Amino acid sequence: MSFSFGFTKDDFSDDELDESSHIQPTVPSTTQTQPNKGDYLESLTILDENLPKKHSLDSILDTLKDVRLTFDNYTTTGQNIIYRRELFDVKHQIMMEADNQNSKLSELLIDENNNDLQKNVYEGGFKSWECAYDTVDKLSQLIDQGKLTSSSILEFGCGTALPSCFILMKKIQSKNTDPLRLTLSDFNFDVLRLVTLPNILIHWASTLPVEQLHSLTTTENDQRFSNDELSLTPALIEQFKKDLRQYNIELSFISGSWGKQFNEIISGDNVDLIISSETIYSPESLPIVAESIKQILTNSNADSSLAIVAAKNIYFGVGGSLVEFLNYFNQIKSAEFTVTVEEVNDAQLKRSLVYINYSS
Repeated sequence: MSFSFGFTKDDFSDDELDESSHIQPTVPSTTQTQPNKGDYLESLTILDENLPKKHSLDSILDTLKDVRLTFDNYTTTGQNIIYRRELFDVKHQIMMEADNQNSKLSELLIDENNNDLQKNVYEGGFKSWECAYDTVDKLSQLIDQGKLTSSSILEFGCGTALPSCFILMKKIQSKNTDPLRLTLSDFNFDVLRLVTLPNILIHWASTLPVEQLHSLTTTENDQRFSNDELSLTPALIEQFKKDLRQYNIELSFISGSWGKQFNEIISGDNVDLIISSETIYSPESLPIVAESIKQILTNSNADSSLAIVAAKNIYFGVGGSLVEFLNYFNQIKSAEFTVTVEEVNDAQLKRSLVYINYSS
């Protein structure tokens, strides 16, 4: 019997997005001429400190040794249970790290300035935004129908990475050993190490028998065992890496800005599924997402591929919209692409899932 972490919640936790959250708009420079459609990536200038970087699983795990994760769970509209590290727990870890050098990010989280986005500093990755749950429910349908057979998945702007976590959890639960590469990208490296990988670990741990999980997470000096905490002992981390090998799962992480450099890093992965949730929120990010999807799928050697873009229909206050994204992509796409849209019917604030299919 697998450990179910015991409890459920029907509402978002207090640290999740609400209507009072503040977004600092990302406004393009007025001195930069507007590029032609399809050339936005060519016009981007990325600061050296924001250039994309690839990170190994081991390098991030090294920053999490002996950390105790506190988490909650959430039941989606489609009745799928997913797990999320608590934001207060992230703040606690940052305060406990004496060598923490990321003062800007620490200030955002700990000094309570209430900005969910701040250009070139933080892109909202610590929060689980609504459309991620829509994506999980769609992935659940595809898995149940036997239609999710991708071998190289990129979560483009992953943040808490709930869709990728769900895919990994379901793969292990079904004893599926087909090779799978999961690439998780976020602007902030600290998002990758403080929520992305911890959430992956929590979802993996939920698949273990409770007796095994107890033996892996308790030591002679610490016998605590709770259904809302996970202690990252050396034994647990080793078992995690062993299970990744057993189920042929490769995890890769990329921090930094999107653009030509990012697409070059990912070019050898032959991505056949892109998941991108809540990334078209501004007029500046929207063409980057559109052109990157086109470029990554076109350059992949996969015979056919898919991008799922989950978004609110309108992003009030920052200017992004679903219609603008669709208009932009339809103007730059080649004949190999087809685009369909599915509206989320239960949403008070209208949301949609965009499916971009590519067949070479």
